[in-house]
Amino acid sequence: MEAAIVYLCIAFIITTLALVLRSDLPRWRGLNRETLAEVIGHRSSFHNNAKSFAAIYRFTAEGGIHEVIDQVYSGTPHPPLGTIVPLGYPFGRPDLARPPRPLLWLFIYAVLVFLLAMLVAKAIGWLD
Repeated sequence: MEAAIVYLCIAFIITTLALVLRSDLPRWRGLNRETLAEVIGHRSSFHNNAKSFAAIYRFTAEGGIHEVIDQVYSGTPHPPLGTIVPLGYPFGRPDLARPPRPLLWLFIYAVLVFLLAMLVAKAIGWLD
């Protein structure tokens, strides 16, 4: 039973890593663009009985006006309305624009790879 759970967790981590990589591959292929966006609002959501906010950005790029919602929620509406924020996006994909947060994404990848390594080590008997 323990082996089944370990293998199920390995499959889950690999799937999660693949989904995160899939959304980041266009950024890694190069030809990234930068633009300035204005905060035009905040999307609110409830998580664990607490209200969270994600900024809504509007910018002009690639011949049109685009709006994107930040992927990171916070406990307060931040940044304030009207703030100009730099966003980065892959060439031809302004719908994937987001504020640059390299340390956050590095941390996410590091945690996923570490968990995968520990689970694989457990599965092959190195952590018995």
